[in-house]
Amino acid sequence: MYDLGFLNNNCVGCVKGGMWYWNQIRKHFPDVFEARAKMERDLGSSCINGMFLDELPLDAGRKNDEISQDCGVMCYLTLNEIEGE
Repeated sequence: MYDLGFLNNNCVGCVKGGMWYWNQIRKHFPDVFEARAKMERDLGSSCINGMFLDELPLDAGRKNDEISQDCGVMCYLTLNEIEGE
């Protein structure tokens, strides 16, 4: 992830990401972007305040404005739950 220019090495498609992050996911991992956009619509809630991922302009966000958040215990618990561990 660092080699691709990301600010951290969190899970690909982390819901904590901002606009710049999601546009980079759209560019490098389009299948993940599309899956998260569909999930947002299915849930009726967005991980970006004010818009759904499928509404995100291609030039939205600035890397320097992104807050780099580390994964925490809740991320790991959720991942374990999803993977059925």
